[in-house]
Amino acid sequence: MNTEAMLDDEVSAPASATAIAEQAPSASSAAALSDGRPVRRPLIRRVVLGALFLVVAVGIVLGSGLGTLSSFGWESIATICPLGALESMLAAKLLIPQALAFLLVVVAVGILLGKVFCSWVCPAPPLRRIFDVVARKTPTIRAGRSRKADGEVTTSLSVAKPLSRREQRALKAACSSSSADSAAGAGTPSACASCVSGCASASRPVLDSRHVVLGGSLLSAAIFGFPVFCLVCPIGLTFASIIALVQLFGTQTLSWGLVLFPLFLILELTVLRTWCSRFCPMGALMSLFAKPNRAFRPKVDESKCLRSKGIDCQVCSGVCSEGLDPHGDAAMHECSKCRDCAVNCPAGAITLPMR
Repeated sequence: MNTEAMLDDEVSAPASATAIAEQAPSASSAAALSDGRPVRRPLIRRVVLGALFLVVAVGIVLGSGLGTLSSFGWESIATICPLGALESMLAAKLLIPQALAFLLVVVAVGILLGKVFCSWVCPAPPLRRIFDVVARKTPTIRAGRSRKADGEVTTSLSVAKPLSRREQRALKAACSSSSADSAAGAGTPSACASCVSGCASASRPVLDSRHVVLGGSLLSAAIFGFPVFCLVCPIGLTFASIIALVQLFGTQTLSWGLVLFPLFLILELTVLRTWCSRFCPMGALMSLFAKPNRAFRPKVDESKCLRSKGIDCQVCSGVCSEGLDPHGDAAMHECSKCRDCAVNCPAGAITLPMR
C-alpha cells in the first residue's frame, strides 16, 4: 500500500527535482555545487576595506594627522562625513564652506556610484561579519525541494539567513493580498520567486525607519548645538576605540572610553543586528543622494538565470545586504554595488554594467 502511494505521488509530480535535472542538467549541477557553500565576498572589496582601515589605523598609531573616516585629510585639507557636515552646520546655525563643499562632492558620488560608501568604505558591515564568524553564524547557500499547492515539486536554492521581523511582516502583508494570483500562476516553476520579489519591491517604502533616525539626528544637532549622533556612530566608535587604546599605551592611564566605545560598538553590531537596514542615518542619507543613480546596477541575464530553468533560486536576494532582488526590484537605488549577488550567483547570470 505504501509503495502504491509513493508511485502515485511520483506520477502527480511530473516536475520533480529529477525531471528538472533531465531538462536542465547545467542548472541542477549549479544548484548542487552551490549547496552548503558559504556566502562569498568579492576579494577586491575586502582588500579595499582592509587597506582603508589599515591606513587610518596606522595613521592614528603613528600620529600622522590623517584623521579617521569621520574626518579624513592632511593638515588644512580635511573632509568630514556628509552626515557630520550637516550636523555641524545645523549645530553652529551657519554654512561652513568646507563642509558644504565636501557635502556636494558626496552628492555627486551618490548620483554616479550610488551607496558605494556602505559596502566599500564603511567598517560596520565587515566588523559585523567578523562577529558572526566568531559566533558561528556565517550564512550558507542551501538547496532543497518545495511542493506547491497542485503537487508540483521544484528544486529551491536559497541563503540560510533569517529575515528580519520587518521583512517578514512586509512580505506577509504584501503577499497575502496576492495569494489568488500566485495560486493561478503556480504552474510556472518560478512563480514563487516572482511573487516574493514582486511583493518585496512593491512593499518597500520610499522612507523608512532609517530616515526617521536621520531626521532625529539632524533635529537633535540643531536643538543641542552639538552633533549628538556622532557619539554613537559605529564608524566613529570604531576609530575612537583605536584612539583610546593608543592613549592607554601612551599615557598608561585607563579611560572610560576604552570600555564604553567598544561596548557601544558591539551592542550596535550584534544586539541591533539590523542596524544598517533599520537604524543607520548615514545609509538613509546616502539612499537619498543615490536616488537618481542608474550606473553599475545589477543586471540579470535571464537566459542563464536558474529561475528560467525551473529552479526557485533566491541566492541573489538572499546575499544582498539591502534585501534587493535584481530581477526588476523597484528600489534598486538602494544598491551599494557590493557585487555579492554577482559573485554568489550559481549560474553567473548577474553583471554590474556601466549603464
